[in-house]
Amino acid sequence: MQQQPDEDDPRDSAPAGAGPAPVDRRFAALVGTLRATDPRFARRVSEPYRFTSGHLMTILGFVATVLLGIAPLVVGIQLQAAVLLTVGAIGTAFSPLVVPPVVGLVLARVRPAW
Repeated sequence: MQQQPDEDDPRDSAPAGAGPAPVDRRFAALVGTLRATDPRFARRVSEPYRFTSGHLMTILGFVATVLLGIAPLVVGIQLQAAVLLTVGAIGTAFSPLVVPPVVGLVLARVRPAW
C-alpha cells in the first residue's frame, strides 16, 4: 500500500530553476480566489517585495535627518556658527521622531495604491 503525499510536506518543493514550488502555486491560487471573492482583499495584502509606506517613512526620515540635522551640523562646525550647530542638533534629535508619523498621516489621507 502506497502512502499519499502530505499536502503540506516541505519535500514537495521544486528543484532550483524549475519554476515555483507546488506550495507557492497553491498559495497563489488561494490568494487569487480570495481576490476574486473580495476585491478589497488585494488592497489589504501587501507583497513582500513591493515598495510600502513603511519604506517611504524610513527614506523620508533619513533624508530629513541629513538635510535638517547632519548638513547644518557639518556646516556649523566648519563655519563655527552657533545657529547652525543648534539647528543641526535639534534636526538630528527630532527629525527621525517627527517625520515618519507625519508621513504616515499624509499617506493615510492620500491612500496610495501600493
